[in-house]
Amino acid sequence: MIPQRDIKGILSSIPYYSLNPYVNKCPSCGSVMVIDGEWVREDNRHRVKLIERSLTCPNCKVRIRQYIYLQ
Repeated sequence: MIPQRDIKGILSSIPYYSLNPYVNKCPSCGSVMVIDGEWVREDNRHRVKLIERSLTCPNCKVRIRQYIYLQ
């Protein structure tokens, strides 16, 4: 398991990801979603790192599971 600070380092190294204001926006109301948890794992089928996030909107309670594939 990779520590939380390493996940943020991996994500901040991707320019389009760290500058994209729509990554954590709620598709329903547009507010910024809260990150409930982040996990990193190796995907052996595609041979990439996979970051999995659980996001929740504080206003409308929409829950999203977000998958980010890093090559």
